[in-house]
Amino acid sequence: METKGAVLTKSAKVFEGMFEDKAKIEQSISARIRYCMYKAKVPQYKIAKAIGYAKETIFNYMNGKVSEEHMNVQMLKKMAVYLGLDEYYFCNEYHKFIDSTDVPKLLKGTRREMGMSQRELAAAADIPLQSYKKYEEGRVRLPEKYWRALLDILTN
Repeated sequence: METKGAVLTKSAKVFEGMFEDKAKIEQSISARIRYCMYKAKVPQYKIAKAIGYAKETIFNYMNGKVSEEHMNVQMLKKMAVYLGLDEYYFCNEYHKFIDSTDVPKLLKGTRREMGMSQRELAAAADIPLQSYKKYEEGRVRLPEKYWRALLDILTN
């Protein structure tokens, strides 16, 4: 039994050492999730049950198996609130934009203000025209890479 305790203690020290680089934690949503769950001593199954998602989904988010662009904003917000954090703590700027903006309305309005056609704006942002139309109509979520391209165009 004593050996088992020593192994657990050593494992905890190794796990704690994973979080020494605070800059890495802030850069990665997965690292922030792992760190906050570790600090709160909340296991995957418990947070999964509390927020209504599968523990496998929590595992995938914690371990970077889901790209940040494809992470569910509502799930990230529920995890943050459950852990007593600001609801957008696990979200990046793209998530906050998607969650708080009527993207189709913004795209259409801004494009018209700039006096551009859908074809012109799509070409300027290097977005296939058919895809751009779907984003402007709200049929498909605007991917992060195109959000960044459009942001560059619209802010310059």
